[in-house]
Amino acid sequence: MKKMLLFILLFSSIGIYALPKTFTREYTYHASDYDSKVTARVNALEEVKRLLLEEVAVFMQSEFEDSKWEKRIGNEIESGESTEKRLISITAGITQTEIIEETWNGVEYWLKAKITIDPDEVNKQLEKILQDKEKTKELEKVRQMADDARNEIERLKQELESVKNENEQIALQNAYKKNVDQLDATDWYDKGYNAYSNNEYDKAKSFFIRAIELNPDFFGAYNNLGVVYIDQENYSDAIKCYNKAIELNPDFSEAYNNLGVINYKQGNYTDAIKCFKKSIEINPDDSNSYYNLGNVYDNQENYPDAIRCYKKSIEINPDRSDVHNNLGNIYYIQKNSTEAIRSYNRAIELNPKNSASYYILGVAYSAQDNYSDAITCLYKATEINPDNSDAYYCLGLIHNIQGNFSDALKCFQKAARLGSLEAQNELQRKGKDW
Repeated sequence: MKKMLLFILLFSSIGIYALPKTFTREYTYHASDYDSKVTARVNALEEVKRLLLEEVAVFMQSEFEDSKWEKRIGNEIESGESTEKRLISITAGITQTEIIEETWNGVEYWLKAKITIDPDEVNKQLEKILQDKEKTKELEKVRQMADDARNEIERLKQELESVKNENEQIALQNAYKKNVDQLDATDWYDKGYNAYSNNEYDKAKSFFIRAIELNPDFFGAYNNLGVVYIDQENYSDAIKCYNKAIELNPDFSEAYNNLGVINYKQGNYTDAIKCFKKSIEINPDDSNSYYNLGNVYDNQENYPDAIRCYKKSIEINPDRSDVHNNLGNIYYIQKNSTEAIRSYNRAIELNPKNSASYYILGVAYSAQDNYSDAITCLYKATEINPDNSDAYYCLGLIHNIQGNFSDALKCFQKAARLGSLEAQNELQRKGKDW
């Protein structure tokens, strides 16, 4: 079954650094008459986190000035935005703000916190997020939610200073508490995104649930909670989360995409197609939904529609190696080796560490009797993944065709040790003739 892409609202060419980098900042929040210890802490945490994220973004821009991802971020910046602002949005989801010390004296809340980054890991996560424009947009939306809540909190503070009417004062205080909860919810969301990125699914689930408790209208958190449930194969709860997200936001294309993924996993292709088409109707620039719809058509052997969807996905986001690879597979099935090879080469250009792409490219070259390039690709596949039994088996076949029986035997033996039944049968068939 083809791999389907879920929308987690979450989240390369950075140089390698030997040591992690730690950023430490502190902040003192001066509480108003309407703050409790809890609201003061939330406000203080947001401010120190904001300082840390800004510092991390500046560091990344200065240290990795010529990096591929920074150019990609900058080229996509819309009017009024900045590379730093987008970096802050992404960094909020892929880093963890750790509180070192904190004190509350009833008037001031003091916090000291840190963010530690591993440049290699940041590199990987940035590249992963930037391959999917929707993830970048959603991380920006969450940071904007935090900005909006923060601005509203400041406005309400000023209004509370001047209001005299008791009923109005109570209403403003309730609004103040609600916005602080929304601000707190974005922090728990970021924690959930980070935990999910580190495959800590139980933590991610608890963090997203906490975000929803604080902000029951947080449809993005419902969506991400659904993604966690899918990874835990809890499809019934995942469906509930996506339906709730759609109830809160009927134009939420990502939730429709994820419902499509569940239907696909359950073999319900008709409903999967409906969901992916609905997602595309809402967001015609959704590369993921075109890709997922292409996968459904591909599994149904509806190759013309699959090709159309894959090409549309590539048109929206040309840097999707998985889409180029799947497109190459269809061309290969259709015996169009020239187009298959072109697609596989593009997939490898985008993801040069994918053993499977080198393997299938080698097979495509072999179909053209281009054994020299086929051997190069197949050995590259085994270099990246020494356990690629299919690549060793194909190398054995090619060496055998070329009369290089010693090399063929070695490759068949290696493939057989890795569990290839075809290679085992080949060794048994020829027996002592080797």
